Amino acid sequence: MNKLLIIFSILLSFIFLNSCGEYPCAKAELRYGLIGFTDAESDTLIIRRFTKSSFVVKDSFFFDENNPIRFQRLGDTLQMVAYSSDAILESNFDYQISLPGAGKTFSITDIIEPQSYGKNKSIFNGGGPACINQIVSYTLNGQIVTTTGFSRTYLKK
Repeated sequence: MNKLLIIFSILLSFIFLNSCGEYPCAKAELRYGLIGFTDAESDTLIIRRFTKSSFVVKDSFFFDENNPIRFQRLGDTLQMVAYSSDAILESNFDYQISLPGAGKTFSITDIIEPQSYGKNKSIFNGGGPACINQIVSYTLNGQIVTTTGFSRTYLKK
């Protein structure tokens, strides 16, 4: 019986210690808001995704009343509140966002997202990853923009 208790204790210690290591945090997502656009100007949006550091189009996404991005108006600013994953910008790609109703196109390139690491939680306190990388900067229409802790950008009319 003592041997079984010792083996169980060693196994439990091994599981506990291995579950407390470091792990890579989840990828960040750059969300965007629109400043100065009317509802009519923002009801159609086209996102072109490019292979990073090239102008090779990987794919395009069209958003309108049939495939909407929902915005909430706060004064002159429209904040994204409901959207598909295709509407989110990631650091693996460069992007072009077009608002045909406003005749505006924005280029977002060189998204910088350092890989962060977190500590694994043990199986006794919830387990699994609990951190997300942060986007620290990106280039918007040729101008470098640094973020302030939230992975968000604003496109101005």
